[in-house]
Amino acid sequence: MKRKLSAGLMLLLPAIAVGQQAPAPNKTPTFEVADIKPSDPSVVKEGKGRMLPGGRIEVPGYTLRSLILFTYGVTDDMISGGAKWVNEDRFDIIAKAPAGAPDNALRSMMKSLLADRFKLVMHQEDKLMPAYALTLAKNGPALQSGSGDGASLCHWTELEGGLRRRECSHITMSEFAKELPATGGIGIVLPVSDQTGLTGTYDFQFEVGSIRRKLGGESPGGADFAPDPLDTDGPNIFAALQKIGLHLESKKIPMPAMVIDSAAKPTTN
Repeated sequence: MKRKLSAGLMLLLPAIAVGQQAPAPNKTPTFEVADIKPSDPSVVKEGKGRMLPGGRIEVPGYTLRSLILFTYGVTDDMISGGAKWVNEDRFDIIAKAPAGAPDNALRSMMKSLLADRFKLVMHQEDKLMPAYALTLAKNGPALQSGSGDGASLCHWTELEGGLRRRECSHITMSEFAKELPATGGIGIVLPVSDQTGLTGTYDFQFEVGSIRRKLGGESPGGADFAPDPLDTDGPNIFAALQKIGLHLESKKIPMPAMVIDSAAKPTTN
């Protein structure tokens, strides 16, 4: 069965080391084969990245900037620097991971690919920006301790009446916070900072309705934050998290932004 990946990643991604290039490919997992070529000039937007059975990844029509978003799970305003082509030139990537490689190793493989083929070097700086703080609600968390010792996982289950259930297992709050902006259909378009103080892994689930439209007024990134900018059929993400003892509050927060120091267009295979 095909699994779709959004540009924010779908993979939960660890923070990059400050002031360092991504680890050399011979020190981290790498793809067995990685084909990179310029996209058809008629392509004006990126396609949908896909992770297929057997560790195959297809990323069509992505700029290097989009590839960074895809790989590191950050929002667009958390990236700066880079030449003009970084934001404009598009590439098609097809890569094959070694047999049996776990999903969480694919993020390391993508980082190695960007460092090796695009010669990408970045450093990290704190930047004050609109974001959401993930904190504990007044009634405290209603979470179960993480079960098993496998990789963290979140997935959707479709319910009746336009509702969807998000089920997460063996996930830390830090991972969950990074995943929220990349979770489609919930309306979180700003980065999320974990400020719960929880350090373990947890199992939990919540239900949200389908988003119909945004309410009028300032966007979440504007000068005034709307605590509930969503118009939904059923509970929105704010109400859903409140039921499991978590709270999202919009504010300006120092967030780890990524600065592109240098990059080069990849040579074709």
